[in-house]
Amino acid sequence: MIKMAKSGFASWQVVTGVCIALGIGYSAIKFLRLNEQGEVSREMRSELSTGNDAVHPFGVLDYIVFSSMLVISAATGFYHAFSGGGQKTTAKFLMADRSMRSLPVAISILASFMSAISILGIPAEVFIHGAQYWTMVFSFLFVIPITAWVFIPVFHGLGLTSAYEYLHRRFNMCVRFCGSILFLIQTSFYMAIVLYAPALALEVVTQFEVRKTVLITGIICTVYTSLGGIKAVIWTDVFQFFVLFGALVTVIVMGTIHAGGLAYVWQYNSEHGHTNFFEFTVSPTARLSFWSLVIGGTFNSLSLWAVSQTAVQRFLTAKTNKEAAKSVWYNLPGNLIMFSMVCFIGMVLFAFYNNNLTELNTAINSTANGSLSDTDNGIKPHYTPAYQSSDQILVYFVSLEFGVVPGIQGLFVACIFAGTLSTVASGLNALATVTFVDIIKPWRAHRNHGNQSTQSDAQDTILSKVLTFVYGAVCIGLAFVSSHIGTLVKSVNSVFGTVGGPLLGVFTIGILSKRANAGGAFIGLVAGFLLAIWITIGAMVNKDPTTGDVLPHAFALYRLSFMWYSCVSFLATVSVGLLASEIIRCSLPEERLKTVDPSLLATFLRPKGWQPPSTTMYSEDNHLQLSDQVTHSLLQHSDDDGQLLIQDDSDHDVAENGLK
Repeated sequence: MIKMAKSGFASWQVVTGVCIALGIGYSAIKFLRLNEQGEVSREMRSELSTGNDAVHPFGVLDYIVFSSMLVISAATGFYHAFSGGGQKTTAKFLMADRSMRSLPVAISILASFMSAISILGIPAEVFIHGAQYWTMVFSFLFVIPITAWVFIPVFHGLGLTSAYEYLHRRFNMCVRFCGSILFLIQTSFYMAIVLYAPALALEVVTQFEVRKTVLITGIICTVYTSLGGIKAVIWTDVFQFFVLFGALVTVIVMGTIHAGGLAYVWQYNSEHGHTNFFEFTVSPTARLSFWSLVIGGTFNSLSLWAVSQTAVQRFLTAKTNKEAAKSVWYNLPGNLIMFSMVCFIGMVLFAFYNNNLTELNTAINSTANGSLSDTDNGIKPHYTPAYQSSDQILVYFVSLEFGVVPGIQGLFVACIFAGTLSTVASGLNALATVTFVDIIKPWRAHRNHGNQSTQSDAQDTILSKVLTFVYGAVCIGLAFVSSHIGTLVKSVNSVFGTVGGPLLGVFTIGILSKRANAGGAFIGLVAGFLLAIWITIGAMVNKDPTTGDVLPHAFALYRLSFMWYSCVSFLATVSVGLLASEIIRCSLPEERLKTVDPSLLATFLRPKGWQPPSTTMYSEDNHLQLSDQVTHSLLQHSDDDGQLLIQDDSDHDVAENGLK
């Protein structure tokens, strides 16, 4: 019966995918025919880009394509909610029984980080400020190897469920609790931005009301994540990635043709200073530079890829450490390709709207009235639409220029929703996991004085689902109050810099320093967070209401580029944390006598010849298989009152019957 259900579900997905593909194919043929007839040639395209900014309404095929994406996403959640016995254990609901292969995990993480913010915000960034933001791709040459070689082997080898369990085992419960709270705050506000900002952009152009867009996205995410668990999140992300990829390729191909060809796009950007890839200014107050994008971008991305529960949880669902590492490495080419695609779309937009006002009056260039004069090469100029925010420019472009082609608007809006769904779903699952594992379980242990909890694993599974529902409602509520967030790229980097830097710092001193201790880690975490908050609030208070930039006479730290926030707070956390640790070691003799379990350190810092114990023990209650090393760790920490799913570095599968 299960095989038949799987076969039927897969067949239905294939049929729906074929229908969408046929719709895209029909749209492409229609577009090419229009080009052949000269209706949208470059010489005549001003007929489509007149000054009335009249966006095209959705057609039947648009609704079919858009609705198909939503239906498949919801159906995937329902399928995983009931197939294979359903989501009846915390091991299955939160960790997919640690049974996932590397490729779907890699695609899932790539899809969730290629959010609607990236799809709308990065092209707008390139359109306004030039292609220098593309150089951030070089940061992934550092982010991916560091994540794969330093962090994931430690987390996966310990058999963690939450990344912040590591902070308890390495330091103490206080550091773990602070790290968990910071993650909950960071992710909740990030989810609000992800829900609200794309909805605002869509409302202005497509007339989709913000509240309806937020509600539809939030409710669908909450429902299929609550029912289907992490496995539904991963497989839905895989489907949504192909929607994203297909839509972006379609926009690039049709947009490049419409703008005048690849050579013209490059030539126009080059002639107007928009191929400014390498800006080597060393000033930390410069809005963007090669150094801030590569170095600062590395720290921003590491806080997401290496230590954030949103990514780490999915890496830990992989069957083995090797599978987890492969899922990280697959994202190196994936990120380079996807990031380059969205940056190139920004160059296409700049070449299409080829009027001088675009670069002179960036975010306030209203549509010109009256007749348009020819440029030197005889090509009609196209003035940018009267957008309220630069993040709306891509939505305007697709609607104004391709809205006459059936299905294209539906595909693009499906792309925006897919990016939002994939990001929010993974965030909700991570929020529920951290709340349950890092807050509720330790509280139970404290309440029961370290004794076994009376709640069953089935009850904990229901609790995890309820937590997902609650966080879904919270994120929807926060989205409705997120009306003053600035541009998407700047807002997101500021959020992750404020919280991500200190979290990355405390994990780093734990994994890379044998001398760091709990007191030093806590002091460093607080110091880094307070510094980041001080800079962020100072920049907000001293912001120019017209341009959105920090006032030139403001304090130097307030004028710091938003790309440096994470790096600065990371350095503060590490330096203060290590210094405080040394002071504590000198003051307390017992601290100098403590040793660090080698399994808590990076693999290259472990004693030569050290191997994780291969012997195991079994629980008489539910036949859990635990390594001696993890058993020792569990005995040391009273909050781990239940059974954990464990898998050691030898890559042998280990049974798990629950996370309780």
